Amino acid sequence: MLNTAASLPPPSEYQKPRFAVPRGACDSHTHVIPESGWKLVPEARYIPALAPSPVHMAMLNALGLEHGVVVQPSIFGTDNTVVLEAIAQAPQRLRGVAAVNPSIADSTLQALHGQGIRGVRFNAMLGGGGGLQAMTELAPRLAALNWHAEMLVDGHLLPDLRPALQALPCRLVIDHMASLRADIGPDAAPVRALRALLADRDTWVKLSGAYRLADQPSDARLAERGRMLVQEAPDRMVWGSDWPHVACAVMPDAGELLNMLADWFDADQATLQRILVDNPARLFDFPAAR
Repeated sequence: MLNTAASLPPPSEYQKPRFAVPRGACDSHTHVIPESGWKLVPEARYIPALAPSPVHMAMLNALGLEHGVVVQPSIFGTDNTVVLEAIAQAPQRLRGVAAVNPSIADSTLQALHGQGIRGVRFNAMLGGGGGLQAMTELAPRLAALNWHAEMLVDGHLLPDLRPALQALPCRLVIDHMASLRADIGPDAAPVRALRALLADRDTWVKLSGAYRLADQPSDARLAERGRMLVQEAPDRMVWGSDWPHVACAVMPDAGELLNMLADWFDADQATLQRILVDNPARLFDFPAAR
């Protein structure tokens, strides 16, 4: 395991939303770290701080978010216990993204579906999850379940990966705006490859992780990228806080990140309704609002 400093604990308070958060809004990318009952995989690249389910739910409540998606972190490998236990605490509010081996049985996938899993994460950056080969093997089975393949990838690899990704039979979700730093411009090859995937197949992007992509998450170049992506695929963009912001030297404020999203789009309610409510409801199969 890489010898890194422990992650910072999540904050106890958050910036309040400066806009009217629409009913049914969703944080589409979070992690949960319970107080006990887990161990790190040998290839883990960071040490987490505790961020248990009650603290996770408190964050969602503080931001006025009705729904959340718990994503399997790389440090737990394919042991999805943490994700499943978190969903079980609030099955109407939460969905999950798991990490699995291609050898997994169909019956196990069906059981995971019943427990709220709606996608499989493939981690091509930090280990702890399968890469492109595993994704290719599993993709037909994910498509049969109407699940998506979620990919944490260095966007600089997208030009080379694009043919294989275009051939996937299932929906593709790319984490953190393809992890491309703010100085990578819209005409650079990695961004052109990302835009081509949006144009040519059922590809989605998480407008998340901005605080990892620039010295300041408010960097205007990230706002421009977010607006460009939404313009090109408005019905395939979702937002995520990436709470509890593991392996960061400075702890972000999830409320500030949510307000920043609203600032990108001048708090346009129709755009925020799509990104925060309508799109995640389709992607993660949330129950219809009553």
